Amino acid sequence: MRNPSLAILALVALLGSGCGRLVNIRVSDVVETTVERGTIIEELTGSLGFDGLTAIDVFDAQELQNQGVEPGDVKRVELVQFDLEAVAPDDADLAFLEKLELYVEAPDLPKELVASSTDFPDGEAFVALDLTGLDLTDYVVSRSMTLSTEIRGSRPDADTDVTATWALRIGVTGQGLVNGARGD
Repeated sequence: MRNPSLAILALVALLGSGCGRLVNIRVSDVVETTVERGTIIEELTGSLGFDGLTAIDVFDAQELQNQGVEPGDVKRVELVQFDLEAVAPDDADLAFLEKLELYVEAPDLPKELVASSTDFPDGEAFVALDLTGLDLTDYVVSRSMTLSTEIRGSRPDADTDVTATWALRIGVTGQGLVNGARGD
């Protein structure tokens, strides 16, 4: 006959050993802006105007709410995707851009570069930015993280709708997930 106490002890030990490990949760969004057309000599500087990148609180994301994740459970956050795509008109591309830099900001933290690109070829509607790998944990747990763009280029020949797709990989403690499942 098997010893049920030994089986329960083994199960508890197995589950407990995973609590120190990080579990990765992906949080992502797509935001859109329209870059207005301009004359051939009109310069484009400043921001692209993605309103959805301001005041990001990732703890509002359903992916984290479903798991009951709290700020103390977050141990590592990294931007794993930031893509731009010209979606309209049909023949739109991103060649009107020369340089784009993406920065992260939060109160009492320095403004830091997290992604950039200087490669916007003619005819290419899609560009994946180069990511720096900066640890964004302090920015995310501040609950007032902002992503902002700084650009250089010229205005497109026609009003151009551009989407930005971003994704964060959030490493949370296994214990935080267990607490969320239990409702602690």
